[in-house]
Amino acid sequence: MNYVKLYENVAPRAWCEAQIDLFEDDTEQHQEQDCGNGETLTQINMLHSPNTRWRTNANELVNYIMSTVEKYKKDCGIESFQWPTTMGFEPPKVKRYMPGVNESFPAHVDVLNKTTMNRFLVCFLYLNTVELGGETEIFGTNFGPKQGSMLLFPPMWTHPHIGHPPVSGPKYIIGGYLTYA
Repeated sequence: MNYVKLYENVAPRAWCEAQIDLFEDDTEQHQEQDCGNGETLTQINMLHSPNTRWRTNANELVNYIMSTVEKYKKDCGIESFQWPTTMGFEPPKVKRYMPGVNESFPAHVDVLNKTTMNRFLVCFLYLNTVELGGETEIFGTNFGPKQGSMLLFPPMWTHPHIGHPPVSGPKYIIGGYLTYA
């Protein structure tokens, strides 16, 4: 069974563009993430404080994720007994990859230790379309960033993935995880 699924038109264009604008406006919350092998990216934790201006956006994001997850479960033939009865969300992060400046994510998995072992599903929402580069590669298949689309897959050792550097312009995504509660 293929547990890697891409869904298009999950989030509206205006909502995606508003997240990019807010990201670029909220520079005080920018954090550099070390992705390994000298690669980095810039990110914002959407829930970095109790009164963050991102909170409403994060709640809207949960709605987009959950409606897509229902399709995912159906498309993957996941029965109710296979799915957690209660679950949570790791605080989502808006991530920006800039072209030409060593911003990519080398091959990795997202569950490696006790800190990350409660993750059970990766949710990537692409906020913009990148014409050249910026693909997420899983098992040799490249998923190009297309505005409003969402990529779902397991985060464990069974699904190593790569975030290739964008070439034609910046790439913006929201990365999050469904977690065991």
